[in-house]
Amino acid sequence: MDIGRALTFYTEDPRWKEKLGIGIGMLLVSTLLSFVLVGIVGFIILMGYSVRLLQNVRDGKTHPLPEWDQWGEDLGRGFKLFVVTFIWAIPIFFVMIPTMIGAAMTDGGGGGNDGVVFIGVLLITCGTCLSIIYGLLYAYLTPGITVLFAEDEKISSGLRVKEIWQWSRERVGEVLIVLLLTLAVGVAMSIIAPFGVLLCGIGLLVTLPASMLLTYLIQYHLFGQLARSGKALVPAAAPVAPVAPVAPVDPFSGDVWSEEVEDVVKDQEPTDVL
Repeated sequence: MDIGRALTFYTEDPRWKEKLGIGIGMLLVSTLLSFVLVGIVGFIILMGYSVRLLQNVRDGKTHPLPEWDQWGEDLGRGFKLFVVTFIWAIPIFFVMIPTMIGAAMTDGGGGGNDGVVFIGVLLITCGTCLSIIYGLLYAYLTPGITVLFAEDEKISSGLRVKEIWQWSRERVGEVLIVLLLTLAVGVAMSIIAPFGVLLCGIGLLVTLPASMLLTYLIQYHLFGQLARSGKALVPAAAPVAPVAPVAPVDPFSGDVWSEEVEDVVKDQEPTDVL
């Protein structure tokens, strides 16, 4: 896994400034319109664009950073990936139910009932633990979910639980490295982005969407490397040894004629008459 290239690959593209500029502008508009539903469109397009980046890295293209020339297609594939992500996130709402019930039971001191407060605290603790466990599991499976979805861009491919689990288990070391790197990049970008305040707040209009875009690009480049490393994992079928040809029999060979003569002689021998 080439970590250094994942952090700097976009600068190798001859048009990297234009491509990043378009992406930053799109995210800026989406952020400003985030208070209405239309604001989410830009983020979904970015998800589809990132899937194309993953596919380019997986296929070994020299300059994997895609052009912004498939807006409709990126919106479609990004929406499908969004649906996959939402379905995988549904269990989180269920494991949070004990936490919400416990919070309601402890609200106002449980009406002065210590037993109710104790049960409420217990439910909050259990719900929190379940949420953390599933959150870690979901984070661990995210690379596999994304890579399998990128194979054919079908929602069903991102929901193949057995294949995703097997894929992630076979690459547990690489997956953990990718997750830690993604976390480190996210933390670094969250530290750098607020420095836009130094420019009277105007800099935030650039640093915030830029940090989000770079985080996505680095993350999906790493996902693409994982996908490329797994392309040759299927063993090739062992070659079948050719069947040895049967040697042809020479009809004029002495052995064949001698056997036929003996058979004829035996047939013509007179039988003993009693």
